[in-house]
Amino acid sequence: MKIVMKFGGVSVADGDRLRKVGTIVRRFHNEGHALVVVISAMHSVTDSLIDIAKRASRGDKKSVTDFIEQTHRKHRRAAEASIMGEQILGQTLSAVDARIDELKNILLGVAHIGELTPRSKDFVIGYGEKFSAPILQGVLEDLGIKSKALTGGEAGIVTDDRYGDAGPLMNVTAHQVRQTLEPLLNEGTIPVVSGFVASTQDGVQTTLGRGGSDYTASIIGAALKVDEVWVWKEVDGLMTANPKMVKSARMIEVISFAEAMELAHFGAEVVHPKALECASKYKIPFRVKALRNQDGKGTAIESEVKIKSKDVVKAISNIGDVSLITVSGASMVGTPRLAAKVLQILTDEEVDVLMISQSSSEENITLAVPKAGGAKAQNALELSLLGTKQVREVSVEDGLSIVAVIGAGMRGTPGVAARVFGTMAKGEINIRAIAQGSSELNISFIVKKADAKKAIEALHSDFGLGD
Repeated sequence: MKIVMKFGGVSVADGDRLRKVGTIVRRFHNEGHALVVVISAMHSVTDSLIDIAKRASRGDKKSVTDFIEQTHRKHRRAAEASIMGEQILGQTLSAVDARIDELKNILLGVAHIGELTPRSKDFVIGYGEKFSAPILQGVLEDLGIKSKALTGGEAGIVTDDRYGDAGPLMNVTAHQVRQTLEPLLNEGTIPVVSGFVASTQDGVQTTLGRGGSDYTASIIGAALKVDEVWVWKEVDGLMTANPKMVKSARMIEVISFAEAMELAHFGAEVVHPKALECASKYKIPFRVKALRNQDGKGTAIESEVKIKSKDVVKAISNIGDVSLITVSGASMVGTPRLAAKVLQILTDEEVDVLMISQSSSEENITLAVPKAGGAKAQNALELSLLGTKQVREVSVEDGLSIVAVIGAGMRGTPGVAARVFGTMAKGEINIRAIAQGSSELNISFIVKKADAKKAIEALHSDFGLGD
């Protein structure tokens, strides 16, 4: 089989885990599979890079120097703990040292100028993956496997210039990825590609947005027309509910891309929705595999929707801490542009909208946003809208959760919504807002955060998901 394997930040958090990743790759390589490995930055490194980029833009050179020392030490320790051979270790450390020096010069340049552009920010925050890829190359070579570390751009991923959330130009990308990676695979070399980062046609580094390493794996999988993309995780696979909330939650063996994307949007942060969308478009089978159970099949994500008898609901998901913003006003009726304006204001403030509900009377629009963005969203909407004639009030309610009931079997099945809300009524759980897409793949609603666990357990039991 030709497989793209993706390993996330927790999987490569230190030297011991990097060595374990190396042994997993060696096992499947020795079994005769042609492998491309996509690797994330070590755990928390990307967040630290974002933070230091902001500090550098404020001229904080001391923070830059301290960060460089800590980051250098972290990656050197990981390399020293995971690579036994002196010669290979020396080569790996030289590669890491060179990239550390590059990053230091860039950050000090930002600090001198006192400005962080989207382009320079992308250049900085992509270094986490550019550190981890050479270390894993060293680990694989230490285990006796030929390997080559490449950035996403070097591997052939070409994007537009929307820095921070670049989109791949798939025709060019497919050609260049095949041209770059297929010769390596044919000679038995394992490419180790740094996820998340890519480049424009002019060679300027871009990033694919948070969760971009999953996206990188899908893009490469589509370009090479691989048999499967495997995403290795600390969990067994996609679950019928969060096992921390529902003890009877079980692993889902097979799920469709459409259902998996709904789960990803509503709190199941196992695979990024963009990665699933890409794999779905190019019909590349996806699989979530468990690091602790290499022989397990994990969860297969496929194009075909498979619905068993009575398999109406596939999973219950939730987003744990949200705020509910309500924009009200009798003059909103018949003002179609107002909803677009509300969403544009929140987009400009970089507030993620998780759910939208509007009454048929058009007198109010209700939006769910992450709690961290609630106050900012309210302030921005009040400043922009309260001076107009259409809007009377902008209110916010905190301490809420979104619960989503997901399953392709709900499509065309009458009475599912009644059953969901009947279960909530039995549990005396009050529902604050409701939304259902025309696809009928999910019913999502908002309850008090204190009631979320009770709601999820009740629905999980009522639909027999633990059976």
